[in-house]
This record gives sequence, C-alpha cells and structure tokens, in this order.
Amino acid sequence: LSPNKAVVSTQSTGATCDENLPETDFMHEIIEVPVVLVSTATAEIIDIFHEYVKPKMCPVLSPFCKKLTGINQTMINQSRSFMEVWKDLEKWIEEKKASSTSPDLQENENEVIKSLCFVTDGPWDFKKFLAKECRYNNMDFPAMCVQYCNVRRKFCNFYGVKRVNIEGMLKNLGQEFDGTPHSGISDSRNIANIVCTMVRDGAVLDNNEVVDVNSIYTA
Repeated sequence: LSPNKAVVSTQSTGATCDENLPETDFMHEIIEVPVVLVSTATAEIIDIFHEYVKPKMCPVLSPFCKKLTGINQTMINQSRSFMEVWKDLEKWIEEKKASSTSPDLQENENEVIKSLCFVTDGPWDFKKFLAKECRYNNMDFPAMCVQYCNVRRKFCNFYGVKRVNIEGMLKNLGQEFDGTPHSGISDSRNIANIVCTMVRDGAVLDNNEVVDVNSIYTA
C-alpha cells in the first residue's frame, strides 16, 4: 500500500444487541454501515458513506440496543435491507475509483485512488458481524474485506503502547472522542481521525489481518 497514492476506508458496523441474552446466543445483525474515506496522501477525510440497515430476523430493536447505539426504531423502519445497502456501498466505492482516474484528475496524483485498505477497530466488524450477515443472507464474503487493517494492532506497534480501544488511542494522541460512543458513524469518524494522525506521524496503513472465509460457512 503506497502512502502517497492510497485511500483508506474506515468502517465500524453497528449491530443489534440485547443485554438480557448471552452473547453467544444472540443473532447479531448489522443495523448501520458507516464508511469514512481517508486520503493517505493528504491525511484528510475526503468523503463519507453512511446508511442504517433494517434487520430481517430481529426487526424491533431492544431498549438496550437503542440506548447503546443511539439508533431509534423510526430510523430502522425507514431503512433498507443489508443486501441493498451493501450493494450501494460497493457501487459507491467503484464510483470513487472511477472518478479518481478521470482525465480531469490526472494532473493531481493525490486524487488518484490506486488501492484501498479497510481499517477497523479490532477484528469484530469483519470476522464476526459481517461474517454473520453473509451467512444470514447466503452471500459470499466480500473480497475487498478479506484482508484489512486492525488499527488497534497497528497503533500499538507504531507507538509502542499497550492494547487500547478508540478512546485510549485518542487519549494517547491528545485528542478526545467526538460524537456518541457506540454510534457507528461516530466511531468511524474517530477512527478516521486516528488514521489521519498516524499518517501524519509517518505510519503506513496496510493490511495486517485476514478473514478465514472458509470458516464462515462451517462455523
């Protein structure tokens, strides 16, 4: 991943939850897909994709889930299915790639998207929530998400600190969390801010984890 050309996409997925059910028994479904596009050439946020998702197995959110995420039932009722939203995300990413290589942008190399790297806070978004959603919808795991950057690992290795969460990373950088904790879009914006700071400090954001796609459909 060339830090001079790449655009990093940061994602944190919101999922259904219930405090009264064991973690292993609950059928988590994605209810929010927020993606913040960051240019590693300029260390700036350049665009955002954000949509809520209507879960099909547990369409009514628990009071705990609504309080934790800040997502209310009206937002969910007005949303579309995961498959519809994900197709739009893939289309959005392809459009970004296409527009970045248009003749009008050829003179500005910083605008050309040569590669993408998904950045997540830990392994759970892809290895757990996205993997489950693929099983629920009989959908192939997205090829663009098989390899990704776990920013927690990257952050700890780059700055030489112990394991930290989003708030811990921000604190180490002298920054504060902006937005609502556990809100997907707030988490994603803050991950993007962490990424921008790391890039300015000289870090290279590249893939450091892989999803075992075969295990998704046998688990």
